[in-house]
Amino acid sequence: MNRLDLRVLIPNLVTLTGLCFGLSSIRYALEFNFNLSVICILLAGICDVLDGMLARQLKSESELGAQLDSLSDFLSFGIAPGLLLYMTIFNQNSSLGAFAALAFIVFSCLRLALYNVKQEEAKIPDDKPYFFTGIPTPMGALLILLPLTHTFLGYDWAYNHLNFIAGYTILISGLLVSQIPTFSVKRGRPQVKSRILFLILFSLIVLSLINFLWVTLNLIAAAYILSIPFSIWAWRGRER
Repeated sequence: MNRLDLRVLIPNLVTLTGLCFGLSSIRYALEFNFNLSVICILLAGICDVLDGMLARQLKSESELGAQLDSLSDFLSFGIAPGLLLYMTIFNQNSSLGAFAALAFIVFSCLRLALYNVKQEEAKIPDDKPYFFTGIPTPMGALLILLPLTHTFLGYDWAYNHLNFIAGYTILISGLLVSQIPTFSVKRGRPQVKSRILFLILFSLIVLSLINFLWVTLNLIAAAYILSIPFSIWAWRGRER
């Protein structure tokens, strides 16, 4: 019997932990504990970042890890947020809302499948490692859940604009499989040169998430959306 290689095992355990958070998110959504359901999706997102970082640092990237990561992402950032959005915002017999939630889940699956195919077909190293093509599924999950986080802050406008929310969700679903280049924090290197400044910024973000979770998530999402034109400009610059 082959000995277990901890270098390979640790990233996979982190991935499976993220999968458990995704499953827990579905459980809490079915129990109408929507705040905790969103928090579980966020914790799954943290695991999604950590498993890749650990795999690269430990030089233990594997085909099994890649497949586990995609399956975990589909459940945690496709099925879980789609179900949660339907149960919270689109629970008023909105056919368009049901279609939008279903579209997000389907396009999440399609994005992850296309990503895996591209990874397998790649014959040369990626010369633009700081970019994703389209919006990654974890960020897509955060973006479609913004109307729900507004209700946690006491703003219930989403319930009176179901068609708008459905259209917004469909738009984000389309961006998942679009050709728009977006910055990749997961694959890139930190742009802050000073370690002290990086630690200060990181600490401020963590403290903000702990004390002002929903406001901070909205600010992060807004910053990401505003970064898309700059990512397109940076991509074109590298192309030239």
